[in-house]
Amino acid sequence: MRINFEEIIRNLESKANSIYIDNEKLRNLIEKVKEKIENNKELKKVINDIRLLIDLIRDWLKGDYKNVSQTSIIMIIISFIYLLNPFDIIPDFLATGFIDDIAVITYVIKKIQEELKAYKSWRNRESTIEIIELKGEVVDTDEERN
Repeated sequence: MRINFEEIIRNLESKANSIYIDNEKLRNLIEKVKEKIENNKELKKVINDIRLLIDLIRDWLKGDYKNVSQTSIIMIIISFIYLLNPFDIIPDFLATGFIDDIAVITYVIKKIQEELKAYKSWRNRESTIEIIELKGEVVDTDEERN
């Protein structure tokens, strides 16, 4: 089976764009994806990747993280739409129904990998800052390195 990723993107791009401009639709999409992946054994190979994509979208929606392109957000939305479609290339109700979903998610992750690396770095830095602040030792980590 050969998956035409570019065709999938073309077919879902219009719908993804309409979700991109509507924060409520995007929040609903995220909630549906969270429900879909919860306790889903077939998706266990990519569950952490999906959670990372969800976190990225959430931080972007809140305005906490802005260093992500519109194209990458659209690509993530497309992968989520595809994941939620029960009648994609291989219907999800079949025993191997999530193989194509995993492939599409993996493809999107590969396409936006540089932005995901930047997001992970930002998130790790934010976590470190929060830990320092919780300990009451507010330190400018940039100055400390010099």
